[in-house]
Amino acid sequence: MSRLIFARWSGVLLVLVVALMGCASPRSDGSDAAAAGSIAAEAQARAEQARVMDLNRQLTLAATSQSSNLSTHDYRLGPGDVIKIEAPQAPEINSLSVRITGPGTVNLPLVGEVRLGGLTTAQAEQSLMQSLSKYIHSPQVAIFINEYASQEVTVTGAVGRPGVYPMQRPRTLFEVLSMAGGLAPNAGSTVSVRTGVPDPQTGQVATHNLIVDLRDLVKDPSAQALALRGGDSVYVPEAGVFFVEGAVAKSGSFPLRPDMTVLKAIAMAGGTDWTSVEKNIRVIRHDGTGSPRELPVDLVAIRDLGQEDMRLQDGDVVVVDTNYAKKGAVVMWNQALRVLSLGILYQ
Repeated sequence: MSRLIFARWSGVLLVLVVALMGCASPRSDGSDAAAAGSIAAEAQARAEQARVMDLNRQLTLAATSQSSNLSTHDYRLGPGDVIKIEAPQAPEINSLSVRITGPGTVNLPLVGEVRLGGLTTAQAEQSLMQSLSKYIHSPQVAIFINEYASQEVTVTGAVGRPGVYPMQRPRTLFEVLSMAGGLAPNAGSTVSVRTGVPDPQTGQVATHNLIVDLRDLVKDPSAQALALRGGDSVYVPEAGVFFVEGAVAKSGSFPLRPDMTVLKAIAMAGGTDWTSVEKNIRVIRHDGTGSPRELPVDLVAIRDLGQEDMRLQDGDVVVVDTNYAKKGAVVMWNQALRVLSLGILYQ
């Protein structure tokens, strides 16, 4: 009898052990995969945070080392600025403080109205000396800025404090980003800068869009050459974007999807325009190790011949070159139409 009872309880225990082992066995509902994915996401988030923290540290160091290298003599005067003029040989204007008007002029005794807006302080001194030279032999002029009112730079996107900041002197990109509170935790490494670049021959200022990889820039000893002035703007996109520039309908930054290719990127930018060179497209890729790489792309071969398209990475810049002969023909045609329309108007 006891043997029978022992056998029965042994069977019950065996069933319980098997059931418990079944409960402890791995499930096939994907919970382990989800846990692994969560761990990977956390690791990636920590890596991104470390990347931004390290980049902010490098930007701060660069801003500190370069802040004293740019002179207020490069500041461009504008409406609202108050300047003080020192001209010992001309008592009429010596130690005179005057505010620059909306059109960028000042009205001074002896010399009358003089346009100073858009000039640096050094250029303004030369202009006043030239005006005074009609009345005084070898005049000496010094200009000091009492109030900065006209020059501002705009910073938007993934920074600590987006906004508009006064520019009392030219500042490097690093300084401007520091003024805006540095990079936000979700910031990418590539920024877009809209700046005015003076033509060395004519002096005329033309607006250019620059795509800058901060990882490369902090390693460049000539980075202070990228000095921002009033009217410039900086946009810091979040991580996970690419840029399209050149002969497209709508240049700018776009969100990077996992399947993004050059052909899809150009489509998102509205397609190429009539002046584009579709066989000469470049992808500029920054990897933070030095100079960016230029990867050539033949859009015609991809679209018409089935060549494999290039997949884009975070921060890539797609550049569509312009056929300047076509562009010149368009300009001439538009000018001809304008002349023709004026002729019809005055008939």
